[in-house]
Amino acid sequence: TADEVLRLYPPAWAFSRRALGADLLGGYRIDRGTTVMISPYALHRHPAFWPDPERFDPDRFAPGLAESRPRYAYIPFGGGPRLCLGRDFALMEARLVLGVLLQACRLDLPDEVIVDPEPLITLRPKGGLPMHLTFRDRG
Repeated sequence: TADEVLRLYPPAWAFSRRALGADLLGGYRIDRGTTVMISPYALHRHPAFWPDPERFDPDRFAPGLAESRPRYAYIPFGGGPRLCLGRDFALMEARLVLGVLLQACRLDLPDEVIVDPEPLITLRPKGGLPMHLTFRDRG
């Protein structure tokens, strides 16, 4: 399920790369030195790679399915030689923090809260994520 969450809400919603040589991209000529913006947020919602792209579906990452997609159709932490150095730490930290937190309490989003993504340097919920916390009985 972590992969599907990161597909829908990649930490870096967009990043740039500089073209090392002239190329043709989607019918557009790209000159050497041109800055090209790449948006994992948009790419991860492209219907050519992700059927029903807005739907949350962890089964998209079932064993064997990744091989059916182009190599860079899923890039929540970038890819290739510029892969985010913090990827492994971020994934481990998320699992540890969520594991400890969810053992101790239940989190519920209030009905009146609408969560909209806010694309700053990283993608985050606009206005934060107010939650109701209910501590679990540990007796």
